[in-house]
Amino acid sequence: MIKEVWRSFPHILEKKINGLLDHADPKPLKAFHLFKTCQREEIWDGTFETFLEKLVDFYHTPRRDRRKSQLDVIFLRPLQAHLFDDFRLNFRTAEIANEAIGNVALWASEIIRLNKRTNSAIYSKEILAQTIRKIASPTENQKDDNIDFEDFCDAWNQVVFKEFGSTLKKDLVELIRELRLLKSKIESEPSTSGHFVPLIYLTQTEIDWVQAIVKALTFDKDIPAFPLSRGPQKQRLADLDRAVKLYRIVQSTKLKELLIHRQTIRKTIFSLCQSLLNERAR
Repeated sequence: MIKEVWRSFPHILEKKINGLLDHADPKPLKAFHLFKTCQREEIWDGTFETFLEKLVDFYHTPRRDRRKSQLDVIFLRPLQAHLFDDFRLNFRTAEIANEAIGNVALWASEIIRLNKRTNSAIYSKEILAQTIRKIASPTENQKDDNIDFEDFCDAWNQVVFKEFGSTLKKDLVELIRELRLLKSKIESEPSTSGHFVPLIYLTQTEIDWVQAIVKALTFDKDIPAFPLSRGPQKQRLADLDRAVKLYRIVQSTKLKELLIHRQTIRKTIFSLCQSLLNERAR
């Protein structure tokens, strides 16, 4: 399984980086632009705060599943088709959570470490998080969507040079060369076209629990505990379980310093659940 993930690493990494947009919210300036557009089109007459609340479900739906019909029910009348494109987010207009970036960086760091069987600063979680954050905060002349592996390599080179100068350049060049060969090899195999590589194997009980969590959050119900007394044994499920327990604490507290984190934790749980359901073995 580890070898299969490694040979598909560049492709999976591309998917994970672009997937950061799946549950991202619009940046404040983008949200305000949408608000003013809807006011100008006379399809919204409420407050800005209510406008944002109504958009939550839309932006918590994976990008590929978002439909104009989800927005039509929010407004005074259906949204004009050409305005639907305004609601699409890219890395220039989306607010990417640090937790989501950290999750991708940790995954990438662990996969490289397991296959190289060494530890190196060039693929530490911190360096990879800086790299992904650089991609997620594009400058005027940089791509803001459809990120590919070469975009990642360019950003990775820049971050490593900034942090270490030329000291670790040789190590990075060799690692990138190996990853490019893997990418080239898998792309040259017609039989692998469209091939899905599961990142985690879940039992039906585990799948049912994750789906129940999504349903509970969507309808603001109590989140069910993990169904087995021994608790989740897989790391990603354990991470989800910890987030759920933290969310329960925040739900029942009156402390302002905890309440301000409620929405962030909720988004994190949604993101963890969606990743598990999207990447499980089918």
